Amino acid sequence: MSFKTLAAGLLAATSLMSSSAFAQIVTVNADTQQRIADYIATAEAVGSAGGLLVTIGGETLISTGYGLANRGAQYPATPESVFDMGSLTKQFTAAAILVLQERGALSVTDTLDRYFTDLPADKTGITIHQLLTHSSGLSDHTGGYEGSDHSPYKSREDFFSALFASPLSREPGTSLEYSNAGYTVLAAIIEDVSGTDYESFLIEAVLDPAGMDQTGYRLRDWEDENLAHMYFHGFLDPERADIGTFIERWREEEVSWHMLGNGGLYTTLLDMGKWHRVLQDGTVLSAQSTTQMQAPHVPWEEGDPDHYGYGWVVETGSEGTPVNHAGSNGLFNATIRRYPADDILIMHWTNESRPSADRMGPVVRRMLVDPTYAVSPVHASPYTLINQYSQSQPVERVADPPAHLEGITGRELTDRRILNRVGLHLLGEERGDWAVALFELNTKLFPGDGNLFDSLGEGHAAFGNTEAALSAFRTSLELAPEDGGCGWCENARNRIAELETGAQ
Repeated sequence: MSFKTLAAGLLAATSLMSSSAFAQIVTVNADTQQRIADYIATAEAVGSAGGLLVTIGGETLISTGYGLANRGAQYPATPESVFDMGSLTKQFTAAAILVLQERGALSVTDTLDRYFTDLPADKTGITIHQLLTHSSGLSDHTGGYEGSDHSPYKSREDFFSALFASPLSREPGTSLEYSNAGYTVLAAIIEDVSGTDYESFLIEAVLDPAGMDQTGYRLRDWEDENLAHMYFHGFLDPERADIGTFIERWREEEVSWHMLGNGGLYTTLLDMGKWHRVLQDGTVLSAQSTTQMQAPHVPWEEGDPDHYGYGWVVETGSEGTPVNHAGSNGLFNATIRRYPADDILIMHWTNESRPSADRMGPVVRRMLVDPTYAVSPVHASPYTLINQYSQSQPVERVADPPAHLEGITGRELTDRRILNRVGLHLLGEERGDWAVALFELNTKLFPGDGNLFDSLGEGHAAFGNTEAALSAFRTSLELAPEDGGCGWCENARNRIAELETGAQ
């Protein structure tokens, strides 16, 4: 963990930032640094991992990793750990578009019919500006963007044929709908105009000029010991929880069109510090392009002070008018918040998508501006908390876990998966009394979910309680959804047949 005392350097930075009211309320002293250090330590103590970078006026206040980037290999998280930035990728796609505009190769006012043939009439007039600001009407939810980065690879032709055939969700230019699909269209335009693949152009035009040699999809030479793995907090078995990295997959495959340009770039804290620096200094983009990128172009909703720029959320209602973005692939989470007028950067990432673990960036920002802010510590995964409770308490206390969980996290138990997955884990650990008790509690809390009764049936069956198991499996079938999408029905039918045969 590395904390740097700013001393005279901080005073110089403060004088540079005196034009902004926001800069004047930032508190940086030994007490603030210790509070942040303690906050990070509590996160590490409950198994959280990630990294935090805070710079002010070009001086580094915090540059640290905490916890383990790779639990199996015991590799610590550091500022050099390579993590998935998720949708922070969009700001790099936007930068590549602006570089091409500076070179005279395109304009953000260009329409799609310049770059794609045989477009449906409702798509021809969509502009690059509208793609950049999520106001194109192209939607992730109207059929053409179906699938995910886990889906079988689609060719460019198949992907865009389906996307452009799908209906628009709104008239282009009228309002905002966050659209990954729109940024994939921008990636295709970048490839067509530059004459090379998206990542190669990004490296040539943006990343290498910024000195960001640890950022990319699959063309960088990363050290395995620096690769942060993804972990799913809902799996208590360590090997099952380790999802690995997409980099391992992309060493063999192309990056999916579902992801290209809109998410999934890998980077490090050190590289993201360089990115902030070049945006402040104008060494990659011109001042005009940087202003265009960080301008509040389209509001999230009518009357909303938050707008979307080009790859950035612009907070016009906040002191200092910060720009920010969040990114996630469902496992990695990253947040970046910059105050361009004040030259302040707050960057955070974590490799486990559990409640409270992904909020360090906003919390640290509050700590910097409010010395009295009462910090709620990062807590263990709800799955871990319930598992730990079952290990320390007799099964007669089975009704207590929801209140126990709320007391620690401040949230009611509304996720039916938590008790179910912990119960299945305990069943595998041969702690069946607690497993069955949690299954029964879950069916009382969420009586309309047939999947939970299917799990209860498995619990009773494991103990030889045939009649109770049959009753639970039958109830699970009675609660099957009317649309036929029943993920547990086949298992329930098979288990009923097995149990009925065994009982004869």
